[in-house]
Amino acid sequence: MVHTMSHTEVLQCSADDIWGACKHADDILPHLMPDFFTKSVFLQGHGEPGSIRIVKLGPAAPHAAEVKERMDTFDDATKTLGYTVLEGDRRYSSFSAQMKFVPAGKTTEAIWTATYEPVGDMGPPEHIKQIVVLVFKTLERAVLSRKTLSHTETLDASSDAIWEACKHADELLPKAMPEFFTSSTFLQGHGEPGSIRVVKMGPAIPHAGEVTERMDLFDEASKTLGYTVLQGDSRYHYFSATMKFAPGAAAAGTTDATWTATYVPVGDMGPPEHIKQIAILVFKALAGVAKANPTVA
Repeated sequence: MVHTMSHTEVLQCSADDIWGACKHADDILPHLMPDFFTKSVFLQGHGEPGSIRIVKLGPAAPHAAEVKERMDTFDDATKTLGYTVLEGDRRYSSFSAQMKFVPAGKTTEAIWTATYEPVGDMGPPEHIKQIVVLVFKTLERAVLSRKTLSHTETLDASSDAIWEACKHADELLPKAMPEFFTSSTFLQGHGEPGSIRVVKMGPAIPHAGEVTERMDLFDEASKTLGYTVLQGDSRYHYFSATMKFAPGAAAAGTTDATWTATYVPVGDMGPPEHIKQIAILVFKALAGVAKANPTVA
């Protein structure tokens, strides 16, 4: 017989922020809850519905060494994710769960609902519920400890021309900055929100051979793009950034380019000043292309 179980936890942060942390849970949880989670590896996909992952469990979860899961739902609009356990937990002949994050003023109602079919006289998954509560609180802690770094650079080219160059950055930057970027390849999509790309780094970035990123934003109206690092930079539990190109306030034909990073450092890692400096070089490279060819096609 199939049963359901539900629990709601109130978190002291916004639903948008906790949802953003959820997108990094596979990196955050092994760092902040190593007794429960040691590693999460995708065998198929990158977290979208249909993805398959192996979650390797720690000593506080002795019932299984690892669990194989399928992502069933990952919906930005409703801030809902759902998964089904395919292998690894023999206590239940079937087990699936959903997490939904509902805005409640400045707080969030985090709702976990499990649907399960126990084996024999196995009772409700109270033990899993308690782990989920710890997960919610850990993601809340990650949100409350996150930091930001911002920089604005005035560029000698129009925002329209720079935005056009931005649309071709994956081709332009390996040519203009080969010591930093050698290639950029889309695994999913073509640059629109939800796209996944792998950026292979050059010798000037020795800490990472390649970085996998998800495009979160690419808005023509505001000339703003945003991305989140999914894997490849072990210095931060969480790292996302936006770039916005506005008409220059000081002079016509110029652009005020603003880079803003949101991050949770690992250990005593400092602010990503090194990434900020690379972003400045990217801005200048795009401005150089835009100025040389204002109608980049």
